This record gives sequence, structure tokens and C-alpha cells, in this order.
Amino acid sequence: MAVKRVKKDRSELRNEVLQQAVKAFFSLGIRNVHMDDIAASLSISKRTLYELFQDKRQLLLEVMRFQRNEMHDYMAKIASKAENALEVIFAFYEKKSSELCEMNPVFFRDLRKYPEILEFFRQEQRDSDKAAAEHFRQGVNQGIFREDINFDIISKAMSMQLDVLVYSDLAENYPLDEIYSEITVLHMRGITTEKGARMVDHFLQTVREKRVN
Repeated sequence: MAVKRVKKDRSELRNEVLQQAVKAFFSLGIRNVHMDDIAASLSISKRTLYELFQDKRQLLLEVMRFQRNEMHDYMAKIASKAENALEVIFAFYEKKSSELCEMNPVFFRDLRKYPEILEFFRQEQRDSDKAAAEHFRQGVNQGIFREDINFDIISKAMSMQLDVLVYSDLAENYPLDEIYSEITVLHMRGITTEKGARMVDHFLQTVREKRVN
């Protein structure tokens, strides 16, 4: 029984570290976060932290996986209840916009020095394209998306948002959520039918009203 208790505590501590690291990396950037700071913020020793994560690179990668899993779980719940394909996209849009509001643009600039993390993001995008393609086909059948669109081109264009945030100076001049919103809404309007466009307009009006209130 004692062994099981130790394993449980280690797992819980690992999750606590990941949750704290998410906040630190996103708010301060990667370069400004040190393993010592993470350990101190959780009142644990550096030795304990290094027993869980070999170094900052491994911690950063595990943070990205942690975020991915949380997003997958969230979207799975949304998809199971959604009445149409756009509801799923709207939920993802709101979730991602909320995350970007809390992120320091420096985080994306720092990613230039972490090619393995960039590759992780790109692989994630390739994997998610399959699910996105299914939502697109569903939307076409529902009369929401145009059937004359080459979705493969659209999805690849959308995946370039990461490069925009990492390698351009847009993130230094505009809020991250505004950049994401402008690019995403542009694509949504481009692929929707008149019926879908009305749904997009209604959703965006609701978002604006929420921000005002």
C-alpha cells in the first residue's frame, strides 16, 4: 500500500509542477523561467524537480503535451454535444483566444531556440488536420461550409499561424488574441456558405457583447 501512495503523490506533484510551469512559461516567456523558480514557487527542492524532469527542455515539452491533452479532452466533450460543425470551431476559437490573452508574446519569440518544440506543434497540427477534415465534411453536409473549397489548402494555411507568431514582428505590435482572431475569422468567412456566414456573424456579435460586459 505504501508504494501505491508514493506513486500517487509523485503523479500529483508532477501535475502541480506542470500547471505551475504553464503559467510561468506563458506569462514570462521561456528564457525568463528557471528551474529554480519553479521549484521555489512550489516549495520543493531542486533535486525533487530534477527527479521529475531532466531539464527545462524536457519540462517545456511536457508542458506542451499537458496543454495538448487538456485541449483534446475539452474538445472531445464539446464535439459530443455539438449540434453542428461550427459549434466545435467556435468552442475551439474561444478556448484558444482565452489562452492567448494570458500569453506573453515573448513566449513565441523564445520558441525560435527550441526547434523540437516547434516540431511538436507542427506534428500536432498534422494530427489535428484529420479531425478538422471530418468536421469540414460534416459542415458541408449541414450546408454550413462551401463544398467547392479545397480544405487541404485551407488547413495548411491555417497551420502557418504558428510561423506568423514565431517569426514575424506582428506579435510585437498587436495582441496575440487579436492576431489569432483576424486570421481565424478571415478563414471562417471564406469557407462558409450564406447560412454559415450568418452563424459566424451571430457568434462574433455574441463575443463582442461578452467583452463589453
